[in-house]
Amino acid sequence: MNIKTTLSLLLFLGLTYSVLSQNLHFESNAASLENESNATTGWTGDATISSNATDSQFGAFSISAVSTSTNGRMIQYYFDAVIGEEYVIRIWAKEGPKGSVPGTPAFASWAGVSGFSVTEIIGTEWTEYVFNVTATTARPRIRIYTSSSSTSTIAGNTVLIDGVSITLAGSDTEAPSAVSDLLSSNTTSTSTDLSWSASSDNIGVSNYEVFQNGVGIANTGTATTFNVTGLSPNTSYNFTVVAEDAAGNASSASNTVNVTTSGGVPDTEAPTAVTGLSSSNTTSTTTSLAWNASTDNVGVTNYEVFQNGVGIANTGTATTFNVTGLSPNTSYNFTVVAEDAAGNVSAVSNTANVTTLAGTGIVDYTSENANIITTDWTARDLFADRNVGIGTTETQGYRLAVAGNMIAEGVRVELQGNWPDFVFEEGFDLMDLWKVKAFITAHGHLPNIPSARQIQEEGIDLGQMNAKLLQKIEELTLYILSQDEEINALKEKNSEIESILKRLERLENKQ
Repeated sequence: MNIKTTLSLLLFLGLTYSVLSQNLHFESNAASLENESNATTGWTGDATISSNATDSQFGAFSISAVSTSTNGRMIQYYFDAVIGEEYVIRIWAKEGPKGSVPGTPAFASWAGVSGFSVTEIIGTEWTEYVFNVTATTARPRIRIYTSSSSTSTIAGNTVLIDGVSITLAGSDTEAPSAVSDLLSSNTTSTSTDLSWSASSDNIGVSNYEVFQNGVGIANTGTATTFNVTGLSPNTSYNFTVVAEDAAGNASSASNTVNVTTSGGVPDTEAPTAVTGLSSSNTTSTTTSLAWNASTDNVGVTNYEVFQNGVGIANTGTATTFNVTGLSPNTSYNFTVVAEDAAGNVSAVSNTANVTTLAGTGIVDYTSENANIITTDWTARDLFADRNVGIGTTETQGYRLAVAGNMIAEGVRVELQGNWPDFVFEEGFDLMDLWKVKAFITAHGHLPNIPSARQIQEEGIDLGQMNAKLLQKIEELTLYILSQDEEINALKEKNSEIESILKRLERLENKQ
């Protein structure tokens, strides 16, 4: 192999690796990991879309989508893909401010991929949502809704997104560069400030982990500073930092910073005794305790609750505690002590004496008795903030998971996306029948319909499946109408041919 051929091959392999490992969310915008800017380039939709400079997970900006009063609830992004390849899509998201009727945002109505299911965006803290999907078209679509269809006329429901990465599965194996200039400053007897320059990565750095004496103590996200607290006076420590990317690749450890805290006066002063301990809302099995905060020369770090002289809970800095698992018509006494970081303990609080109610024979639902097979609990209405599992603890992120059969008089499904009437819109690209036949021959099922294997592995989303089936019915209607036009045209041609044949027959008869 000559030098020219070798160089060409190396250049080709380098370009191929670059294409495979690059972030396909490449536009310069507020949600970009490596090309952040005060823009929304690449993202479109009918919601009000803007760059947000006050709330971000990475860098200085995030993308905000706000619902309108005219059903503007959607933000979307298209990316180039290879049909049949698997992609990992990572998006950081959170709920933002709400309208007059709050709605829950969600990832929904994605197109051109398989393996996706509707996922609600829960909470006002930044959370990373990861999707492993397979491309079924060369131009897949990601969609995010600010709220459900039931709030389509409500303006002001907001969703924020940041740190978007779209990579070919298994393609990102490159670790970030190591931090090389870790420094400490403002060291006191109990704290020190760490700072460093940002690491670089082919896709983007998503987190820095700080290590103290070889043990991880904090994750800073993309922040390049950290305040270490809780150190002991006149003690030596060493600190390092490791950079990580969204694919889980970790850099080598940074340079080591050695820190010796200054001497300090030992803390021997105990917190003041808790006062005002009282109980309320006592039932046959529970009671609620509350007390006034203790004071300390440095700071209270924990309260320990005692029931009949035995410790039952540590509340941290919370000054309330709900006691459960009590017996009906029984007397108890409760006390609380305060503690500080140096281990100093206050005197015992005043005593709260409680006698539980006699009980009604109905057991209230609690987290302690929820899964006890000998306990049947009764409730008129049951509300859950997160997920409910019946016969299973593996809800897989679904609001309700049932391990077994279910019977109901009716089930209503509200889809986040549009019903597939777009098939009848002008410009819809109806696949040629010969292409449909070729797809069936190659894959054994209709285009954009999950295979038997997919159904076996992932199950069926009834709403999405009904939408897919209706789309196929509407496509079939178009095929029938097209065939009808061809048949009518052939009939007209046939009539013309028959007319010509009759005239020829008359001419022959005259001769």
